[in-house]
Amino acid sequence: MNGPLAILGAGGFVGTRMLEIAALRGRTDIVPIVRAFRSIARIANLGMSYRLGDASRPDSLERALAGCEAVVNLTTGDPAEILRTTRSIYSAAVAAGVRRLIHLSSAAVYGQVERPGLSDDAPPQLDHWMPYAREKGHAENFLRERMAEGRLAIVVLRPGLIWGPRSPWVLRPASELVSGTAYLVGGGGGVCNLMYVDNLVRSINAVVAHPEQVSGFYNVADDGTTTWREYYGALAAGLGVEMATIGTLPGDRYRAGLSGLLEEIKNNLPPYQWLKRGLSTETKNAIKLRLKRAVSRDRPPPWNGSPQPVATRDMWHLQATRNPLPTARFQATFGHRNLTSFASGLAASLAWLRFIGLDEREAVEGAVASAAGVATLAAERER
Repeated sequence: MNGPLAILGAGGFVGTRMLEIAALRGRTDIVPIVRAFRSIARIANLGMSYRLGDASRPDSLERALAGCEAVVNLTTGDPAEILRTTRSIYSAAVAAGVRRLIHLSSAAVYGQVERPGLSDDAPPQLDHWMPYAREKGHAENFLRERMAEGRLAIVVLRPGLIWGPRSPWVLRPASELVSGTAYLVGGGGGVCNLMYVDNLVRSINAVVAHPEQVSGFYNVADDGTTTWREYYGALAAGLGVEMATIGTLPGDRYRAGLSGLLEEIKNNLPPYQWLKRGLSTETKNAIKLRLKRAVSRDRPPPWNGSPQPVATRDMWHLQATRNPLPTARFQATFGHRNLTSFASGLAASLAWLRFIGLDEREAVEGAVASAAGVATLAAERER
């Protein structure tokens, strides 16, 4: 690569890790692009020069991309904005003379992956009930059309659940295991489509460094197939939680219940979406855990002394995933980049959970309160 690499969404989970790895390797060709100064908090300690640019505005982004040879789109946000932002990024990249665009999509575009061996080029499921998956699919189709134009190389990567230290897919199940609200759908036999964050970063870097201008769609995932029971079991063992405390739910169909319906309603409320985007993963989970404990103190205990598991629709469908997506196409084109094994990723994730105090059940409330206090103080300093 002859020019700098621009990272959009540099302040997010994957973007931060990508910048950390780049800084550790002494790379000076990385350009983090953020929309606002508050997004710099996570990356300020890395000493990298950043640029301001709004991914939803082609004119603003074009200026930020000036001189860059490649751009990686790691942006997240309101599902309703995914397609518009993707169009904006493409237009700005073309106008700025960028030669390569790497776009992060999601395995969610295929729903529960009903059939094995699904081709990387298979069309996304545009009638999916989940707005995020549906809009990611529309963005894929837009980029598919742009690939045919050949104005720049476009690579779309489809990871599943991106896990590792600081990931919501570590913190959420760990919090539920510790609080006794974790559950497995259908015994936990569904496929847990994991992609360790460092493996994903290596995969992205491999695409950026590829000597040819390749375009196409590529599924990416960790080696092997991990079930939800295996994943929860590994986390539970590391946290000192008995598997017997994990609830079970039938896997034949989703049963919403009152809590599930409330979850769907709030997920479609703009104020809730704004708050969800504005708070860090750690702060959101700390607030949720404290609220759960506050509510449980005023609620009569269930007949067996354990909280009754309540499934959210997104988690139920994720746990009911039937098949893994094949990754042979990516490896044949860009090589094998999964250098972090499941055991190593688990060890790093558990070390982080110990660092934030989530593995000590007797001190959970104090640890959560402390984490919330630190997050509040950090937010005040950013203002």
